[in-house]
Amino acid sequence: MKRPLNLLGVVLVSGALALTSVGASADRGNHDRGRDDRHSNRYHRDYHAGQRVHVLPSRHYYRTVVRGRPYYYYSGVFYEPQPYGYIVVNAPIGARVQTLPSGYVSFGIGGHRYFYVNTTYYLWNDRTRDYVVVEKPAGADTALAGSQEVASAAELYIYPRNGQSEEQRDKDRYECHLWAKGQTNYDPSLPNQPADMAPDYRRAMSACLEGRGYTVK
Repeated sequence: MKRPLNLLGVVLVSGALALTSVGASADRGNHDRGRDDRHSNRYHRDYHAGQRVHVLPSRHYYRTVVRGRPYYYYSGVFYEPQPYGYIVVNAPIGARVQTLPSGYVSFGIGGHRYFYVNTTYYLWNDRTRDYVVVEKPAGADTALAGSQEVASAAELYIYPRNGQSEEQRDKDRYECHLWAKGQTNYDPSLPNQPADMAPDYRRAMSACLEGRGYTVK
């Protein structure tokens, strides 16, 4: 009786490996304009464009419509509905979301605040209080490199004490960043910031986040 079971296990494993290979080939074939993979190592998601899923990974997703087409967004990943479920797609230009996943890098160009994560650029809209997917802005490489170097001086590790979601944590972190920046005149997302101001910024950020129920290290 054992030999047929073992044979069945081999067949199932072989089928799973074949499906994985097909999915990987589809992922490698996807490319979208306005994206630069050179800075994508800081934050990397398990979902890739071309991957198919039967159900969305969480009930806490956002629905956004771009040029009449609906998309679903959760934790940095966009899903397009299909007859068989959903397919992961590159971020559609013009999509609006309310939160970004952890690991984003922020930088300023021409008075505008941009965010980069998952090979996608977002522009913060202060009027509507959301993030808009945009094309790669001119000068992004230089600004992004400088932001990564300065941000490392003010790196904080945040642990939710009250079960806050990832989206809530990112929202609190950004709001505390705005407050700490106003208190210290130090912005780690901008290049050429005075290094001696980084400790004051970290203390302000820590105080704000701890007041919102986080442990900061």
